[in-house]
Amino acid sequence: MFFLRGQASVFLRLAPLAIALGLVCRMSSAEAFDDSARDFESPGFVANQYLVKVKSRRSLESLESEFALAVSRTPIMTTAEGEWYKLTDVDSLTSFGEIMAFVYSNHLLNDEVLHIEKNLIWHSLTVAVDPSPKSAPSLPKRARKDPLLGRSWGIGKVHAPEAWLKTQGSEQVVVADIDTGFDYNHEDLINNIWRNTKEIPGDGIDNDGNGFVDDVVGWDFVNKDSLPWDDNGHGTHTSGSIGATGGNGVGTSGVAPHVRLMGLKFLSGDGSGSTEDAVRAINYAVQNGASILSNSWGGDEYSKALEDAISAAAAKNIVFVAAAGNDGTNNDTLPMYPAAYNLPNVIAVAASDSDDHLVDYSNYGANSVHIVAPGDRVFSTVPGNKYEVNSGTSMACPHVAGAAALLRSFKPTLSAVEIKRILMASVDKDPEYADKIASGGRLNVERALSLAAGDQK
Repeated sequence: MFFLRGQASVFLRLAPLAIALGLVCRMSSAEAFDDSARDFESPGFVANQYLVKVKSRRSLESLESEFALAVSRTPIMTTAEGEWYKLTDVDSLTSFGEIMAFVYSNHLLNDEVLHIEKNLIWHSLTVAVDPSPKSAPSLPKRARKDPLLGRSWGIGKVHAPEAWLKTQGSEQVVVADIDTGFDYNHEDLINNIWRNTKEIPGDGIDNDGNGFVDDVVGWDFVNKDSLPWDDNGHGTHTSGSIGATGGNGVGTSGVAPHVRLMGLKFLSGDGSGSTEDAVRAINYAVQNGASILSNSWGGDEYSKALEDAISAAAAKNIVFVAAAGNDGTNNDTLPMYPAAYNLPNVIAVAASDSDDHLVDYSNYGANSVHIVAPGDRVFSTVPGNKYEVNSGTSMACPHVAGAAALLRSFKPTLSAVEIKRILMASVDKDPEYADKIASGGRLNVERALSLAAGDQK
């Protein structure tokens, strides 16, 4: 079980950079981010809210006049086919079935209304865990500058230190961690935090005209402000696995120790968030320079709006890494989204333990789950300059996101499809994965970079 200890005593040390940026933080609610007992069916969606895709804003007029529906003033997302809007039932009297019946009876479907769906709720993907960390394989001397790196067994298992001889990442490569937010003042994250240099901190003005005021390190889509503070712990943990600073003599290191981390909070303190906010977060990442998206969350219902957002990211050559899920089931037959979307930029990640066994809770899929990565008892950063252990495909996903970031740092011309292909072609094969994982193996970052360099065929 993972807790932020002492909700009243979690004080963040504001480093000089944080002070310079004018950043403040919300205090932790000390919530556990164990989601092993979650029930996706309850509540499952935001009450009285619907997402609708129409050819134009005018297509909503008949729905507005028939029902007491409030429509978002601006689109949630615009695609080549149409625009997505949020509908809110003002009087809470209209059922989803009534809206659909009206659309069908008035022949609106396809002519004006392209799609309607509930505003689904998604959840972070972690499980209850023995809090003691696994011991790590022996690390090269050059990788021992971080005093706690020896607890991060996954770093050695995927051969990240050997990969660092080729690249440790680039300031030009931004990884958006779409999660519960992060501790942007953490001693082992602060030097790798993405900064929106077009924005003047704290002046209350949208200086870069991107629609977000003072978005210096990212955005909080839950509280609708510029402070993506992690009041859960999950997002700080995943961010650390992606890109905790390496070689700084503090803490541990992420797979990509010198990339930039963009914090996008769409999951609240209880680890849940809506499709609307997930879509907005993905759109923000696409529009503000992220090239890798890490997504340690999921749900068992399909969303067309979410698929459209990820497809738009694919069109911009952005890699979308997603946790496969923690139900121990086959995603080929019982899909867990967004990992199960059949899109060219999606990389679905299962979880392994330190002995290279697929953990019993990890979802799998010979067609829909692409790669395995360390996910059991993973040691990483948590709010308040602390470090703890957690488990789940949530923890496996950022290992692959970090690897994708190293590939893009090493060879910026690689497309999202090429990065996916290289990661899958360079795995350490294991017979246990042969009929469960599309690549048949576990992440090997060193081999991936060698393949990208042309050292291996």
